Amino acid sequence: MMTNTIINAKIASPYSEALFQLGLGLYLKENNPNLFFQIIFDIQDLLTLLRATPVLQEYLVNPLISSKNKKVILEKCLREETSLHTKNFLNLLVDQKRIEFVEIIAQTFMDKAYEFVCLKFVEICSTYELSKAQQKALIRKLRVILGPEVTGPDVDVQYPNIALSLRVDKDLLGGFVIKIGSKIIDLSLKGELQELSKQLNVTA
Repeated sequence: MMTNTIINAKIASPYSEALFQLGLGLYLKENNPNLFFQIIFDIQDLLTLLRATPVLQEYLVNPLISSKNKKVILEKCLREETSLHTKNFLNLLVDQKRIEFVEIIAQTFMDKAYEFVCLKFVEICSTYELSKAQQKALIRKLRVILGPEVTGPDVDVQYPNIALSLRVDKDLLGGFVIKIGSKIIDLSLKGELQELSKQLNVTA
């Protein structure tokens, strides 16, 4: 198992690096960070889709299904807003018979991108839809909770940029559940974080 993981990581590395360099090139040459961020959001959405739809992964790794059909299903599954850069990259993985490694390639790319832009995706599950004002208050509190990061040879200290992924669960007990990477925080169980629920009772 460990051997397979190492092999998969080695196969994924050059592809995730290629996508990262593509995004970085757009970021630097076009002087438009939104192009890079769009790829990041595309890949984040793709990871969510793959993990929520095992049948899609099974379809993509099936050697009996033609590359043409795999491209068709990918096109149908991706959001309309997905950038052409992302679509071309996924088609490349299909052509090079590397689409079966798409999840680890995507996750490795996200790790590189997060580190570069000091960006953290935070999943929020709440019992009700958060207003814009509540989202801003939550982001401010999360930046304090996560703390500053030290980057660069000159010891540049900066707080992370936070992108929220919001979901409403009426059956959820406790108000909020926050997922940051592999960490899950239940605000109803943490004394310090219970105060956050009160702070979010602001007018939209």
